[in-house]
Amino acid sequence: MEAVGGSASHRAHSAIDSIGRGTLIMVVGTVVLLLLSFIVRVELARHLLLEQFGSFNLGLAFAGLLSLVALLGLHQATARTLAERRDPAVRRRLIRWVFGITVVTAGVASSAVYLLAGPIASIFDPADSVELTTVFQMFSITIGLTLLNTFLSSVFQGFEDTVPNAWINQAVQPAAFLIFVYIFFYFHLALTGALVAWVISNAITFVALVAYTLRRLPRYLPPTPTVTAELPPGLWILSASLWGVTTLSFVTAYIDTLILGAFRPEEAVGIYSAVMTLARLILVASGAVTYIFLPVAARLKGQGDIESIRSTYPTAARWVLVFTAPMFLVFGLLPTDSTTAIFGPSFAPGAFALLIITTGALVSVSFGPVNATLAGMAMTRPLLLATAISAATNVVLSFALIPKYGLLGAAAAWAVARILYPGVGALSLLVTHRISTLHRNFLVPFGLTLAVGIPLFLGIGVLSHPHWVIYPLYFVGVVLFLAMIFATRTVEVGDLVVCRIAERVLGRPLPRLQAFLERYSSHPLPDR
Repeated sequence: MEAVGGSASHRAHSAIDSIGRGTLIMVVGTVVLLLLSFIVRVELARHLLLEQFGSFNLGLAFAGLLSLVALLGLHQATARTLAERRDPAVRRRLIRWVFGITVVTAGVASSAVYLLAGPIASIFDPADSVELTTVFQMFSITIGLTLLNTFLSSVFQGFEDTVPNAWINQAVQPAAFLIFVYIFFYFHLALTGALVAWVISNAITFVALVAYTLRRLPRYLPPTPTVTAELPPGLWILSASLWGVTTLSFVTAYIDTLILGAFRPEEAVGIYSAVMTLARLILVASGAVTYIFLPVAARLKGQGDIESIRSTYPTAARWVLVFTAPMFLVFGLLPTDSTTAIFGPSFAPGAFALLIITTGALVSVSFGPVNATLAGMAMTRPLLLATAISAATNVVLSFALIPKYGLLGAAAAWAVARILYPGVGALSLLVTHRISTLHRNFLVPFGLTLAVGIPLFLGIGVLSHPHWVIYPLYFVGVVLFLAMIFATRTVEVGDLVVCRIAERVLGRPLPRLQAFLERYSSHPLPDR
């Protein structure tokens, strides 16, 4: 029995290590992404007319939706299958087959949107669709590149390698976009410059991913004399389910923007897109953990070790809240300061919509990495049900509220749908496997952070202060959350991964750091 227990303990520590390493890489890449995205979005908002900024974001939302539809769910199915199936011959066959499908769908999707750009643009602006037609034609080029880039990243996700997504998709692409935006804006090219810069940045990202694949993939997929002509069983069913999930999840995320564009002018879309840029920052840290949690959950499920998933789940969820709860305190409780400081006073009308959206975003991430766990454990039915309910909710509420309430209606529709998205799946995990964030070490520091932070930040909002105060206040929120973890003595075994990562970076043991963490744990932490 000891051997078995030791093996389970080893798998749990391995899972935490993998999540920790992957999350660290993703968080670093995400920080770079946030910085570059902030800068480039601010530049776009300040240099383009509100109508042009809205047109750009309409094209971005439409291209993103079509890209997910055309992916057929194969990117997540590939990542999960590669993580679960260890046979090199099966893996090689799977990658080749999915690559062929992706190339075909990329060509068809890009060509179709380019040829139909005019009719698509007339849906959003029947009176004057010339500018929008150009927008959709330019974004049609990036649809095919997005399909190929996502496929290459998903291959490495299956091997629990987050570098392609963190460093290339989240660093190279926005960096290239920012550089070319500056160049084209210098020559006063405005919207045309922004569109060309977006196409070039996606092309550069594709070249970088191909180079990484040629160099790195042979290490994960060594040559094998065994040849298999069969794909893993159940791949099509898994792909179809995940295709529905990813498509519906995008509907949850962006359909409100598209419906807002159909009922309100591009200026409203511009303000709403700026607000959503801030709100989605709350979801970024969750995405970083989710990205690596899916293959880890698939590996543990393949080993029959549900207990390790159960123990690592709330730890991973709390790591997310350390970064996201402070964003809610800043963006949700100081919304006018946030929109004005980052985008300018013309975006201040979106302040109340930002409060609604950030509240929904915070509630949604508090459920933990629900959808990654469901996908990793092949629980596709509850995952599909959750995404279907949330997508339908967003569509119904958007059509019901946006014509009358505009920005506020779109914000309310998105917030409700966003809460339902993980909420339905979280109930399924709780009932079937007792996996949830309903643990003292998760709920107590989170609750106390809000109990102290909400009146503190509301009080700051009443006092006279400059708009730039939001930047240092974010770090005040991070310190507050960490202080609550130590004050409530809720340090967990999984939190020792921070110590192990620091030791690897510095190249030496840190016994004092481990002793410090142990001091604030509710129970003794085991030796490493």
